[in-house]
Amino acid sequence: MHLTATAVRSGEVRPVDIEGEEYVLWRGTDGRLRSAPRRCPHLDHDLAEGHVAGDELVCPGHAWAFDGAGNAYKRNEFGRVDPKGSVATLEIREEDGTVVLEPR
Repeated sequence: MHLTATAVRSGEVRPVDIEGEEYVLWRGTDGRLRSAPRRCPHLDHDLAEGHVAGDELVCPGHAWAFDGAGNAYKRNEFGRVDPKGSVATLEIREEDGTVVLEPR
């Protein structure tokens, strides 16, 4: 799939469909584009309704976080990070103002 690079602004979450699989894209504060499945593996919340905190996507349901490299975790109120497993991501390339997305 091809998108224009400006289609995903910093802090924005955008749903995409790649070969029948649903994902979300977001651009962190570092400017890098990241991906995760559209549905949270915890309780199936729609991550398209999540928010970007720094470079991470945070689920609207129970605040699981996704780093875009395939790692899911939960930060508790004391600052501890509890790993919650891994999720699929897309291969993302930005070339001449176009974003190219491919399944891994």
